Amino acid sequence: MNNLKSIILCLLVFTGSVSAAKNHISFNYGVDKTGAVTNAWLTQDTEKKTLTAKEQAWADLINKKRTIWTTQFDSIAVPFTNTKIPRDISVVIGNRGGRDAFTFTSEYPTTIFFNVSVLARSYGDATTIKNETRIDRIFSHEYTHLLQHQWSLNNPYPLTTPLKQALNQSYKEGFGHFRSISTKWKDDNGKITQRAEHALIKLETVFVDRIIALNKANDVDAKKLMRGLSTGPFNKKWGALTVALWLTKEAQGDDEKLQKWVNKGPHGILALANLHLPNSLKMKLNQALNQNLSN
Repeated sequence: MNNLKSIILCLLVFTGSVSAAKNHISFNYGVDKTGAVTNAWLTQDTEKKTLTAKEQAWADLINKKRTIWTTQFDSIAVPFTNTKIPRDISVVIGNRGGRDAFTFTSEYPTTIFFNVSVLARSYGDATTIKNETRIDRIFSHEYTHLLQHQWSLNNPYPLTTPLKQALNQSYKEGFGHFRSISTKWKDDNGKITQRAEHALIKLETVFVDRIIALNKANDVDAKKLMRGLSTGPFNKKWGALTVALWLTKEAQGDDEKLQKWVNKGPHGILALANLHLPNSLKMKLNQALNQNLSN
């Protein structure tokens, strides 16, 4: 029996090593030594701004992390069955814009952009243990978006109404935030914390009110209603964080349980809400969106 366990363990280690060997992450700078933006950063900006020492420290951390990240592609991709896993990707380092990391999946389906200016300003010293862990979570978030893009190629979801746009954004950022939430929100056993439970009380109310309003909103009102869905104060992200916490409840530490929610796509966000909303909010949502929920 012990010999069998040893053989199985060796096979798992061997399989993991082979998989990691197939994965590759290239490293590029979106700003040159003079401070000018390079073509890799993809934005027009004539200002010259060299990397500061703190920004370079974040770039060095990201470069160092590539070896570890190449071993994580398959584990991040567990919920994405029948999805092509991007195995040769790029990371680009820049210091422009307002987001810490992002992707342009339609145009650049295998590239993750890290804004070291925002990383340094928002999170401080790159060499702390806290930030070594944080950058792993940010990478997992953005790699999830690369996976979502691959999934969407075979599962198009037309963004024809404000409601569909909100559900699509909640789906994408919900899964992204599922990967990047810290232990403040998800404990070591994969369950949401008491802090998260308390936050959900407010988040779910806002989610229901905004979704109902977006169902009948015009384009002008929709822009206002979409605010805060995945931007702004973290604990108030009414779409991204709400869905991330629902997904955490669904997974319970086992990412395979999320496969059905990936495959449902944005269509599944309302069904997910119906499983986790308190009865009063569930009734309110169903009455307002009865036709949508039956589709």
